[in-house]
Amino acid sequence: MNINVILHVLMIDFLAIMSPGPDFFMVLRNTLTDSLKAGIYTVFGIALGSSLVFSSGLFGVGVILMRSTILFSIIKYAGCAYLIYLAINSIISKGKVHEPAISNQHTAVNTSKAEYFRIGLFCNLTNPKALLFVVSLSAYVAAEGNPMKDAWFIIIGSAIATLGWFTTVAFVFGNVAVRRVFYSKQRIINILFGLILFYVAGQILFL
Repeated sequence: MNINVILHVLMIDFLAIMSPGPDFFMVLRNTLTDSLKAGIYTVFGIALGSSLVFSSGLFGVGVILMRSTILFSIIKYAGCAYLIYLAINSIISKGKVHEPAISNQHTAVNTSKAEYFRIGLFCNLTNPKALLFVVSLSAYVAAEGNPMKDAWFIIIGSAIATLGWFTTVAFVFGNVAVRRVFYSKQRIINILFGLILFYVAGQILFL
């Protein structure tokens, strides 16, 4: 088990989780248009989806590493290139978040808990950027750590971080003033995220 690799990946993952995206707005929307309970069940679906994506990425890259050095090298450099691309975009981003219109009316009273769970699950699983991001991190884990041992700690840690952050979103971010303060700090978060991604890409590139 490589503690440094696990902490690196979880730190990057948490910054990615914090950045407003499809999952963030889905939790926010369902909380405001229905109820806190609807938001929480959406969070459960997102957490499961994130765990499934991380599992397939981490264990898949680990198997490739054991079976084919050439295929792993391709994934490693492709992942490195994608991390650099994300880093550049993050640093040059102006940090402006365009929040979709969200109704405060109680419009989804007939939607079941299971349906909100499915909404969260498919919202996460159908995000191709999330999959590419996880595969890139998986290349880093396979190169620097032990994908078969470190993966379990990363998957569990990511699931806890996802549950914790998006539950916070459901409870707190329904308040417009709170959202505005959070959005105002996005420029700082984006720059920090970009610098960390550059560091990880460098770690992969010069192995």
